[in-house]
Amino acid sequence: MKQRFSALDVRATVANLKERLIGLRVQNIYDVTSKTFLFKFSKPDSKELVLIESGIRLHTTQFARDKSAMPSHFCGKLRKHLRTRRLINVRQLGSDRIVDFEFAGGELHAGYHIIVEFYASGNIILTDQDYHILTLLRVVQPNENVKMAIGEVYDTKAIARDFQSVQLEKLQSVLKAAGPKDYLKKVINTNFDYGPSLSEHAILRADLDPNMRVATDMDTSDGSPKLQSLLGTLEEADKLIEAVGSTVPKGYIILKDTDRKNEDGSDFELYDEFHPHLYEQHKSKKFKEFDTFDAAVDLFFSEIESQKLEMKVKTQEENSVKKLEAVKREQMNRIQGLENLQMTNVRKAQLIEFNLQMVDAAIMIIRNAIATGMDWRELEDLVKNEQKHGNAIALMIDSLKLESNEISLRLADPEFEDSEDSSDDSDSESGESTSGEKKTAKVDVDIYLTAFANARKYYDQKKATAAKHEKTIAASTRAMKSAEKKIKQELKENKITATVSKIRKPFWFEKFLWFISTESYLVIAGRDMQQNELLVKRYLGKDDIYVHADLHGAASVIIKNSNPGHEIPPTTLHQAGIMSVCQSKAWEAKIVTSAYWVNPDQVSKSAPTGEYLTTGSFMIRGKKNYLPPVQLVYGFGYLFKLDDSSLGNHIKERRYVATDDSDVQNTESGDVPLSVTPPVEDMSESTDAAKEGTIAETNASASAESVDEQASEQASDEDSEDDSQTPDQTTSQDQSQADDSSDEDDDEMAFPDTQVAQSTGENTYDKYNLESLGGEDSDNDLDGGSQQATGARKSYITAKQRRMLKKGKTLDDIEVASADDKPAPAPKPSTKKSNKENEPPKPPLAPSRGKKGKSKKIKEKYADQDEEERELRMELLAASKKAKRDAQTKVENLARQLAKDKAKKEFERKRAEPAQVESGQQENAAQQSEEIKQMLKEENINVLDADEMANLSVLDSLTAQPIPEDMLHFAIPVCAPYTALLKYKYKVKIVPGGMKKGKAVKQCQTLFLNHTEGTPREKELIKSVPDMESIGTMISKVKVMSPNIEAEKKGGKKINKKK
Repeated sequence: MKQRFSALDVRATVANLKERLIGLRVQNIYDVTSKTFLFKFSKPDSKELVLIESGIRLHTTQFARDKSAMPSHFCGKLRKHLRTRRLINVRQLGSDRIVDFEFAGGELHAGYHIIVEFYASGNIILTDQDYHILTLLRVVQPNENVKMAIGEVYDTKAIARDFQSVQLEKLQSVLKAAGPKDYLKKVINTNFDYGPSLSEHAILRADLDPNMRVATDMDTSDGSPKLQSLLGTLEEADKLIEAVGSTVPKGYIILKDTDRKNEDGSDFELYDEFHPHLYEQHKSKKFKEFDTFDAAVDLFFSEIESQKLEMKVKTQEENSVKKLEAVKREQMNRIQGLENLQMTNVRKAQLIEFNLQMVDAAIMIIRNAIATGMDWRELEDLVKNEQKHGNAIALMIDSLKLESNEISLRLADPEFEDSEDSSDDSDSESGESTSGEKKTAKVDVDIYLTAFANARKYYDQKKATAAKHEKTIAASTRAMKSAEKKIKQELKENKITATVSKIRKPFWFEKFLWFISTESYLVIAGRDMQQNELLVKRYLGKDDIYVHADLHGAASVIIKNSNPGHEIPPTTLHQAGIMSVCQSKAWEAKIVTSAYWVNPDQVSKSAPTGEYLTTGSFMIRGKKNYLPPVQLVYGFGYLFKLDDSSLGNHIKERRYVATDDSDVQNTESGDVPLSVTPPVEDMSESTDAAKEGTIAETNASASAESVDEQASEQASDEDSEDDSQTPDQTTSQDQSQADDSSDEDDDEMAFPDTQVAQSTGENTYDKYNLESLGGEDSDNDLDGGSQQATGARKSYITAKQRRMLKKGKTLDDIEVASADDKPAPAPKPSTKKSNKENEPPKPPLAPSRGKKGKSKKIKEKYADQDEEERELRMELLAASKKAKRDAQTKVENLARQLAKDKAKKEFERKRAEPAQVESGQQENAAQQSEEIKQMLKEENINVLDADEMANLSVLDSLTAQPIPEDMLHFAIPVCAPYTALLKYKYKVKIVPGGMKKGKAVKQCQTLFLNHTEGTPREKELIKSVPDMESIGTMISKVKVMSPNIEAEKKGGKKINKKK
């Protein structure tokens, strides 16, 4: 197996690093091992990780590796000199395995160099711009004249060797000088700078045998075909080396043949070599091709590291199994010892009962002797003398244990044959004669107890031992289960972490606070003032919505509108409001309040005269649309990145579909509690919208104009009074002109992140949508005067439409019928009037010439009109804004649909002309496509059409409801309003509390890893999420709410009570 770089590999890597690293700055340097270092390069929106192992390898990496918590001394020196320095050049010194990284200088030095050597044991050397060594990994002395140490000069010219192309004269001289046993491959590799693999490649390309003997099999004459062929392939090798250095080459991993299989039955891939070119000797083997040599090397060494980690885990698993077996043996020996002790106690008691009289006699003799005051030594001598004389009682005494008031008796077992199997203690046996004597056993008896009492004592000991035996078995069972569970858990954790995980590239919105709403809208918020500023300046689009709360520390929230032309759904607005409030001080103070939303054009960075807006603060101009009060309930969960092949399983999982434009609630409507009346200041936009709505209506007759004028004049007296008492809302630029707005509230609430210009015409109950809940009458009372007087915000109903309404027809039928008629221009508000809409109301003037006569004609025309008819006409005139808008929208939709149908038919007609010629082929292709779809459907594989793939976004590749058939790449932690996480498979509710982020994340992960419906792959991805990534997502000071947590707490309390 190839394990280190060759000179050609270094050349290929340098070409790739030049393209990817030059211009980037060193962000940090880490220790991986004592010889391996990880360099982190970065620039805005780009990061690269470069792995350098002294003497072995050099490449960028896409895999995460464990780094040392504390940097080594050498790593600290590298950080001190190179951190934040910009890389300006990467080059290979000559044709040798040496790479020179050149960095821009700082205050102390004009520049720095990192010299990396890949021959022998390798070395990493830091020098200044003049190659004076500042620090190095290994102090070495290659020869007497050269020493690599601090303060010495690294002579690049003396060390580096230039590449020399092959020449016929040199090739002939080398081949002629070869020994009788030298092979062709060895001769070429030794005398030229091609390396073993490229040398063999050139020989095979020349149709020669690499193992041929040069002295006997190679013709070295000038006209030799073999020599000319070899010279030509070596010249091709020279060109290959030049091409590798000038362009980024592809990479190849050569696989080794093996009979091993994976757990799933697939072939096991054993990596053998890596090369920047597919050599001739490797074309017959299995190989894997990569776009770059750097990617091939990264995967090759990462797989080797993974295999090493797996070996460590396997060794640890074997050690754990051995430990478990040792615990089992220990427990079994303890239980077996208690069982043997019970049998021994019973046997001793039975022996005493069998020899009852002899035991009593021995006890009485010894007790009487002690009672007379006989010395213990004399008594022992007496027993020995009696034994010599053949005294049966003395022969039964084995030894005296007077210090414990006991004597050891050797008792005969009359039932020797029956009890032979139960006598296991060799120490209790005195031996067995070949003459057929009965077997005897030693029994200790108390001299102050009778024989029966001694027997009872052994029976009592047997009972105590039996009780201890039962307790030991129970405790051993619990200990074994606990040890086995603990070891299995350790093995499971080690199995999950024993892989080199690939570093994922974060999405652009992950640097902010973010979540995806239930209607698939991306909601982002700033983490601090700088991010709030960045959000509004860079990411706030014209179709987006800005959400904020009048609270200290509230985040600036932006809802990215993925459906331009459609309104943001109320649920998404509400969830964004929850985010803004929960990210403020209201979370810690547990204050229930509400947020508001405005359009992008209402958010400004220009402050009024004499005021200053700090970083992250903005001026809100116009009316704030308040949302209902929110609950302080947040959630934490995980999203999973889907593979492209699994997108079809979740195509409509979270997408919000608006069936009709009329179904999308407009901000002018009062039907939905989450929407409010739009600000009156935006008269320019409203005027344009009114013009469009007026032009869209058809068949406007003169009678309609008369009715409208009559209604306007009848309402003018009442509205003029309201206008004189209700001040108009003005922008900050028009405040100097509003002389009659003395009641205007100019106080602005100062917050660290957003400043708001208070709207003068906004009533206090508008904050909670009381205006919309009041119905149409309240709308007319509040702003009907200004709207009717100007006529700029109305869309007119024609006389023909009113007549058809009286006949019982609906607005839909009316608009469809009137769509075919020729439209008549409706009256337009004058430009002068629209320009003066923001001015305060003035007293009514005397009617101008002609106006009075026109009014008189109108009164005469409608003189016979009764009150009931007049009220009906007024009701029709003041019909619901939503109904008029729906009618107008349906007409527009109908026109658009007709145009689409016409274009579609024309397109199909043109497409059908060439299709008729190739109808047979198309039918065959359609049939095959249908067969393929049916086959995939039987395997539960959903394939997306081209149109569906085109409509997919990044958010569609993230799922909260993975299924076992999905191919998942990684997991992403999400902290969002709980209502947005209701459909998540892995979710938990969090509320304000005192728990820190890290502890809360650990608690949530424990719950997720114990999820009964979770698959091993999902839990593995959750486990592989870095702790800092999850902690950075979690909201601070929380309390995790989950039934499982309460159950665990209750279970723990019960166990403590039992103890």
